[in-house]
Amino acid sequence: MQVFLIGICLPMYAIHSSDQPLGIWDLVATIVCIAGVVIAYFADTQLHQFVTRNEKLKQLGEPTVPTLEDGLWGYSRHPNYFGEQLWWWGVYLFAWNLGQRWMFIGALVNSMCLGYVTVLVERRMLKQEHRAEAYRLYQKRTSVLIPWFRKSLPEPKEKET
Repeated sequence: MQVFLIGICLPMYAIHSSDQPLGIWDLVATIVCIAGVVIAYFADTQLHQFVTRNEKLKQLGEPTVPTLEDGLWGYSRHPNYFGEQLWWWGVYLFAWNLGQRWMFIGALVNSMCLGYVTVLVERRMLKQEHRAEAYRLYQKRTSVLIPWFRKSLPEPKEKET
């Protein structure tokens, strides 16, 4: 685990140890990093509010909402992960601008680990009986990571009698 953390933080070492003046690519990297933090913050806040609402509904004995599909979650099944990835790739852009192009390895390893976590989360959601059907539909309509417009699915055909 320590090697993993050192690997993804290598671009920060390159940035910290450089005395080069800021350039246009540093501005791009800054924008990417800030966008990542903002997206992750709002996605995590929306997720927290959803969980809190469902806990209150459960306490009242009322039906819970099976899937969060509002806000950023209507455009991506994992917008918080997307925001985190923007942050790390933005940090890499700083190192890239300093000529440390090989440091993409840290952001790539982070992306691969988060991809694995995404698979685990999706499997867990489908194992929960009370939300499996709604989550399958959500998977069909909503991008897994990169926020995008929701797909419209055809209405199920009624059986002729």
